[in-house]
Amino acid sequence: MYNKLLIAIDLSNLESAKFVVDTALEITASNPNAIYRVVTIIEPIDDSFISAFLPKNFDKSVVEEANKTLHEFTKANFPEGTKVQHIVAHGTIYEEINRIAEEKDVDLILMLASSKPHAKGLSSNTVKVARHCKKPILVLR
Repeated sequence: MYNKLLIAIDLSNLESAKFVVDTALEITASNPNAIYRVVTIIEPIDDSFISAFLPKNFDKSVVEEANKTLHEFTKANFPEGTKVQHIVAHGTIYEEINRIAEEKDVDLILMLASSKPHAKGLSSNTVKVARHCKKPILVLR
């Protein structure tokens, strides 16, 4: 039985994110003690040309906005009273998912095969999570 789930979502595609959450809720339907750790990752903007045109604390404001959006999303998609932890991480997607999975000692990671709709294979981040993580992973299409 899975008690602690890490649900990796992309806030730029809320329909797919809802699918991942619905799947997690189905898996744990008979477990009232399930804890859902919902994570979204903000990748840093390293391109010095682009970053030269952005405000000084741009990354911080993006993380704050993502946190607000993540709370709104979980409120709309999880039943009231569900144990949900919101995590907005800043870094490389697969590294952050693997780090959080180990740090939080999750029982299962749920993520999409690719964040791009109608993709035919696995994204490079999904492959890297599967390759480097010691936790079970459920990859959804």
